[in-house]
Amino acid sequence: MLTVLSCHSLAIIADIGVSYQTHLVHPRGLINRGNLCFINAILQPLLHTAPFYNAFRKLLLETTPKMITSAPLLDAMLRFWAEFHEDTPGSKLQLTEGDDPTAFAPEYVYTAVRKLRKIDAQQKGRQEDAEEFLGFIIDGLHEELVSLQKEEGSAEAKSPDSDGSWVEVGKTGKNLVTRNVRVETSPVNAIFGGRLRSVVKCPGRKDSVTTEPFQALQLDIAPNHVHTISDALQHLHALETLEGFTSPTKSNRLGTATKQNFLEVLPPVLILHLKRFVYDADKGVGKLGKFVGYDSVLRIPTELMPAPLRPTAKHIEYRLTAVVYHHGAHAAGGHYTCDVSRQAGGEWLRVDDAAVGSVPEREVVGRKEGRDAYLLFYTRT
Repeated sequence: MLTVLSCHSLAIIADIGVSYQTHLVHPRGLINRGNLCFINAILQPLLHTAPFYNAFRKLLLETTPKMITSAPLLDAMLRFWAEFHEDTPGSKLQLTEGDDPTAFAPEYVYTAVRKLRKIDAQQKGRQEDAEEFLGFIIDGLHEELVSLQKEEGSAEAKSPDSDGSWVEVGKTGKNLVTRNVRVETSPVNAIFGGRLRSVVKCPGRKDSVTTEPFQALQLDIAPNHVHTISDALQHLHALETLEGFTSPTKSNRLGTATKQNFLEVLPPVLILHLKRFVYDADKGVGKLGKFVGYDSVLRIPTELMPAPLRPTAKHIEYRLTAVVYHHGAHAAGGHYTCDVSRQAGGEWLRVDDAAVGSVPEREVVGRKEGRDAYLLFYTRT
C-alpha cells in the first residue's frame, strides 16, 4: 500500500511557510547491507533538520492511502518518517553501547532511489558519493511534488523565474544583461533552494548577470589561504580576472574582464559542500584531506549579497545542525558517517550506520583524525 498526498493536503503544504519549530526526534540507527553508508549518512541529517522534518511530518499527517506509483520517492520518505517517534521535551536520551537495537534497514528508500532515472545504474556494493545522492534525493522529491501538484490541480507549481535574458537597470542606471534560470517552486526548494548571482564586467560592454539556483553551495577549499568556512565564502565572492574577452573600447581587441559571485538568495537551510574531491590531469581524482574550520554558529556577512538585495543587518546567522564526514584518504572508496543535532536541547549524536552515540559539540566542530567534514547543514536562526 502506497500513500499519496490528497488534493487538499497538497494545497495546504504548497501554501504553508517554512517552520523552524523543534521536535525531539527519537534516534534510530540504519543498518547498512551493502555499501549504503552514503544514503544512511544523508537520511539522518535530513530527518534532524527542523524545517525539512516539519514539512514531511505535516505531509505524513495529511496523506491518504492510495495505490499509485507516480511518486515512489515521496512515498518512501513518508514511510521513513513514520518509523520515528518523538520524545517528551526535556527527556534525557538513554543510549546503549554498540549498535542501536532498534536499528532498521529502510529498503523501501533504497528501492525508490534505484528507480530514479538519473541513477538507475546504481547497484548494491558500488561506492557512491553522499553529496551526489543528496542532490538526487532533493531533486527527486522536488520534481515529484511539482508533478503531483500539477496532476491534482491542488496548487499550481509557481514559476517566479523565467528562462532567457532581459535588460535590467542597475543601481547606477547602467544597463545589465540578466540571464535567469527558471525554477518551479515546491516545499523542498522552499527549504533548500538558494540562488547565486554572477556578474561579469568588461570595458565597453553591458554588464552580464547570470543567476542560477543551488541546493548545496559548493565551496572551493583548495587555495592555500582557505582555512575556514568564512575564508571559503570570501574566496567564492572574490573578484576574478577573465582572459579572452573582446572590448569595443579597445577596437575589439582581446582584453580582460572581471567576474564576481554574490549570494543573491540564502535559503532557510544552507548546505555547504566542501569540494574535497578534485581532478588532476596526471593523477586523476584525488581527495583534499585538509582541515577547514567551522563553528556551531555561522555568520554570513551581508556584503556577500548584491547591494540592491542586501538587508540592513551586517550578518545573517545560521546554526549548525548536521555534519556529514568522509572517511579515508582516497576519493574511490571510503566510508560516510554523520553527526546530527537533536532538534532541541543542544544535544549531538554521532551516527555510523546502525551505531548511535552521544558526542559533545566541541568534538563536532573540532579537528578530527580519520574523517573529514564534507557537508555542513546550517539552519537559519
